[in-house]
Amino acid sequence: MAVKYYNETFENSNKYIKENSVDLFFLDPPYYITNIDWDSQWDTKEEFYNWIENMLKLAYLQLKENGSLYICISWQHSHIFHSLLEKVGFTIQNRITWKRDKGRGSKVNWKSMHEDVFFATKNPKKYTFNVDDVMIEKDVIAPYKNADGSPKDWWVNSDGKKVRLTYPGNIWTDFCVPYWSMKEVKSYAKTKKTPNNKFKKHSTQKPKNLVKRCILASSNVNDLVVDYFSGSGTTAVAAEELDRNSIVFEISKEYIEILKVRLKKEIPNIVKFI
Repeated sequence: MAVKYYNETFENSNKYIKENSVDLFFLDPPYYITNIDWDSQWDTKEEFYNWIENMLKLAYLQLKENGSLYICISWQHSHIFHSLLEKVGFTIQNRITWKRDKGRGSKVNWKSMHEDVFFATKNPKKYTFNVDDVMIEKDVIAPYKNADGSPKDWWVNSDGKKVRLTYPGNIWTDFCVPYWSMKEVKSYAKTKKTPNNKFKKHSTQKPKNLVKRCILASSNVNDLVVDYFSGSGTTAVAAEELDRNSIVFEISKEYIEILKVRLKKEIPNIVKFI
C-alpha cells in the first residue's frame, strides 16, 4: 500500500486530495482543554468551533458519497461537535464512548475516564460497515451444549475462557490499558525498555488498536484513509497494517520524523512511503 505524508495543515489538503475521493477519515484534532501550545491556539471557544466547522466542511467535500468519518473529542466539547457534524451535512450514526484510564485524577472533581468518538457518514443509508471484522469475544455465562455434548456457539480461547462472538457496541473498554507501554510507543519513544530512542512519547496518542477497529469496520482493502492530524502517525501505521492506502498531514516536523521511524520499525516490508 502507499503512505503519503505532508508537512501541511488540513487547510492545504485540497492540493493533494480531490473531492469525492476519500473512503474514510479518522480525525483526532486538538481538544482545546489543555495549555499545550497546539491545543490552546484559539482565544475563545467560538474561534475553536469555527475552525472545527471549516475542517469538517473540507472533509465532507473530499469524502466519497459512501464514505465515513470518525472524529475524537473530549466530553467538554462533545455536544458542539454533534451539532457541527449535522450542520455540515453528516449523518451521525453513533457516538462511541472510549474508556481510557490516564492520569491520577483530582481531589475536587470526578476523574475523567472517557472520550467520545463520533461515527458519521455522508449518506445515511449507503456506507461501509464490515461488522464481521469487528465482532467481539464475550465471556459465556451459561455455556449451552449441543445434544452430543459439544459447545453450542462458544469455545475456549487462548486465555482459557469460555467465549462467543457478539456484535460490537458503542462502549469500548478494551483499550484502557496503560498504552504508553505498548509496542508502538516503544518503537520510537525513549522509555525504560527503549533508552536509545531519541523521541519523547506523544502526549495524546491514541491506541493503535482503537484506530484499527474503526478502519476495519468502515473501509475495505485498498481504500483511502485520511488523517488531517497525524501526530505520531498511528493512523498511517494502522492503515498500512490493514492494507489500506493513507494520506496524513502534520505541521510538526518532529512528529513527521516519528512517523518515519514508526513505519520503518513497525512495518519493515513497507512498499511505498512518500
